[in-house]
Amino acid sequence: MKFVSNWVIWFAVTGLLGASVIVIRTQNWYTPGSDLGYNLGLVGGILMLALFAYPLKKRIRAFQRTGPSKPWFIFHMVCGIVGPLLIIFHSTFRFGSENATIATISMLLVVGSGIVGRFIYVHVHDGLSDHEFTLDELEGDEESEALSFNRDMHWAPDVIAMMMNFRDDVKRPGKNKVDGVIRFVTLPLLERRVRNQCHRALSVHLDKRGVARQWDTAKRGRRGRQFDALVARYTTTVKRAAQLDAYKRLFSLWHVVHVPFIYLLVASAIYHVVAVHMY
Repeated sequence: MKFVSNWVIWFAVTGLLGASVIVIRTQNWYTPGSDLGYNLGLVGGILMLALFAYPLKKRIRAFQRTGPSKPWFIFHMVCGIVGPLLIIFHSTFRFGSENATIATISMLLVVGSGIVGRFIYVHVHDGLSDHEFTLDELEGDEESEALSFNRDMHWAPDVIAMMMNFRDDVKRPGKNKVDGVIRFVTLPLLERRVRNQCHRALSVHLDKRGVARQWDTAKRGRRGRQFDALVARYTTTVKRAAQLDAYKRLFSLWHVVHVPFIYLLVASAIYHVVAVHMY
């Protein structure tokens, strides 16, 4: 239900923005130089400047004492969305002069790279660092409540072997950068294939155990769901643990790309403001 509601909100916002583009371009309610257009650009520019509050929070000691970083990061994201929107509305969705075009393109590059950075950031910090520890628990902690394959699935050595081979495969470094990218992209497909293979093998084992232990249909179904869930938990943990290093490398590379875009945006915005007021 939450997934559906998110998509409904997304389509509603996208439709509203699309309708706004059509109305503003066709009705000519204001121009970039009118009072409304000028103020939209002014407020948008101020919000874009406010984006630098979050980097200052991280790098300047005096700002680091102003509380947790999360509210600053939320403010950073809000400014990074509302500010560019106001500036685009200021432009009436038209590219006028050459400097305005460069400034707008620079802003869109920063916004786009920021969205990509947010996506990578979520995958790096959304509990992924805990998965290596969880993986070790799943494999061998005999005293914990976690699954120990040697203890709980000793009757299905082929299934255990499939999962161990899956872990070895995803942990093996790529032959080169291209091979590493291909392995990263195809990892969900590989996980799905291993899950299906384990499911088929488990079905054979559980059918035999069910006959030997005289399970009824309900109990056989419960056992199947139980062990399928354990396999799914393990393969998901392996996959996400393997993805962590890749996302960390992407995040480092993102910083290298994002910072020059910010410098380009600042330079082009200053030039645009000076040109508008001088000519």
